[in-house]
Amino acid sequence: MSLNKVMLIGHLGQDPVVKYYENNRVVAQFSMATQEQYTDKNGEHKVETEWHNIESWDLLAKNVDQWKMKGYLKKGSQVYVEGKIRSELYKDKNGVETMRKKIKANQIQLLGSAKTNIDKPSEV
Repeated sequence: MSLNKVMLIGHLGQDPVVKYYENNRVVAQFSMATQEQYTDKNGEHKVETEWHNIESWDLLAKNVDQWKMKGYLKKGSQVYVEGKIRSELYKDKNGVETMRKKIKANQIQLLGSAKTNIDKPSEV
């Protein structure tokens, strides 16, 4: 048995980018930061930030686009993302093959204050 499941709560590092394709496919992408706070052995307060590349497709991507247009989903917005880790091989501008990880979201939920998320859908 195996399981590939990721659950993240964090803030968008950029406004989502949504692309519509001729074959009725839609993709939405954004970066997301999660933070861990702790006190080290010297008593110093530390904050570690981890960045995640999020990708959603089709109906969920259309919802991301609607939330973006209504101002609910933008840089700094807090969200819950659930999905799977995916590895992707690509060539950088120098032609060097590189592996990167991304999260393929199957659920995105808007979080934050009621004032900033008024009339928002609660979950996809």
